[in-house]
Amino acid sequence: MELKPPIVIASGIGGMGEYLKLIEPKFIGAYTLKTITFKPKKGNPPPRLIATENYLINSIGLENPGVENFIEQLKLGQYDELFERVKIIFSFAGDNFEEYEQVAEKMAPFQNKFIAFECNLSCPNVHFNPLSDLTTLKKLLSSLRRKLDIFLIAKLGIEGAFVENIAKLVELCGWDGVTLINTIRALHIDGERFIKGGISGPILKPIALRAVHEVRSKTKLYIIASGGIASEKDAEDFFKVGANAVSIGTILYKDPSIVERIAKNFS
Repeated sequence: MELKPPIVIASGIGGMGEYLKLIEPKFIGAYTLKTITFKPKKGNPPPRLIATENYLINSIGLENPGVENFIEQLKLGQYDELFERVKIIFSFAGDNFEEYEQVAEKMAPFQNKFIAFECNLSCPNVHFNPLSDLTTLKKLLSSLRRKLDIFLIAKLGIEGAFVENIAKLVELCGWDGVTLINTIRALHIDGERFIKGGISGPILKPIALRAVHEVRSKTKLYIIASGGIASEKDAEDFFKVGANAVSIGTILYKDPSIVERIAKNFS
């Protein structure tokens, strides 16, 4: 996979293409859609976002229409303009291993629309962690590789096992790339309420840098760096430790123009 510029709009925050209203497509290498699951999800109840200067805690809960409804939207041409303007990465997940396989089977006929499929294996806002059982994870990775011919990316977090060991397993199963890292489980206290979610933003940068460095030292995978990128310097640091591309997420809420600035530096 070759992205020019080497900039990806992150799944979740990027929604279903809404930021193309604020960012010229020529500054985007690829746009990752919101994660699609086997069944429709309404997401978590509010509050869903806790924002501070250094981080954001989100508890969206993978709200999405489900794969069958998404396919109907594809067939009806709802995203045709989006595909014409930018390369698209399809993101998917499930509530169990079987649902990951079912989404892959249903989406296989539509692979040619996308530049890659990103398998979200690390969402902190659901009650299923595929990375906690590496033996079963290997079976899933191998099964998905057999079902899909497209460039396959595993979106990994740092919870479950050392991320470099998981990435090596991803590579051994014939996958092409990884996104490093996902948000990390976090908790915010508001009076008597405990609000759980995934933390993102500048606070994640040192953790994500270490993850990219370790995975690069052990694999030849295509690495999309994600976590705390909010400036040209941040992007430069991730390229220094071995990233092939950078994923822009939380900073989009504050400053969508950062995408253009990074693109001009690293095109």
